[in-house]
Amino acid sequence: MFKTLQYLCLAVLSLAIVQIVSFAQEIPDGYRGKPYKAPTPWSAPGATTLSFPENVQDLIAQTDVVLINVSPITLSPEGADGVRTWIPQRGKEMYNIPGSIWLPNVGYQTLDTPMMDYFQRNMSRWTGGDLDRPVLFYCTADCWMSWNAVKRAGEELGYTDVYWYPHGIDGWKEVNLALELATPIPFVDVDSQ
Repeated sequence: MFKTLQYLCLAVLSLAIVQIVSFAQEIPDGYRGKPYKAPTPWSAPGATTLSFPENVQDLIAQTDVVLINVSPITLSPEGADGVRTWIPQRGKEMYNIPGSIWLPNVGYQTLDTPMMDYFQRNMSRWTGGDLDRPVLFYCTADCWMSWNAVKRAGEELGYTDVYWYPHGIDGWKEVNLALELATPIPFVDVDSQ
């Protein structure tokens, strides 16, 4: 009986190792596309992963980190005035970790030129143009959009102190920490209007 139990434990352990190795091989070379709501890897390229809310709280207490929610929202088509605006989903408010900004849609697999300009302009604005300022990205648990945004901020925009909180809003809420109602940063450059 004991031998059978040993073999069973060994089989389960072997299966777990195979799953871990195959999961690690699923990390894309570029950016991840649909479905965005799917299990993510344990780390993101060029970033420090913060696995627990306490890690995020420590980072906030010890640095001037910019917290960035990248959860998606619908963007309107261009109006007659050439302006595009965010369209909130009726009855579904978005929440932030307190002190965060919300830069929707910057974690998609591909960003068109206006969306990439939006991302770059707002990253520069909120970091004061300091590529060494700490930035932390999140959305919800199992959300590839935050993983993509982390990768893009480091590799394409040149940020050097990048953090990823993969459990995002869900992980924060799970331990009953306060959230605040989120408002997306306007898509248009209000300073140039």
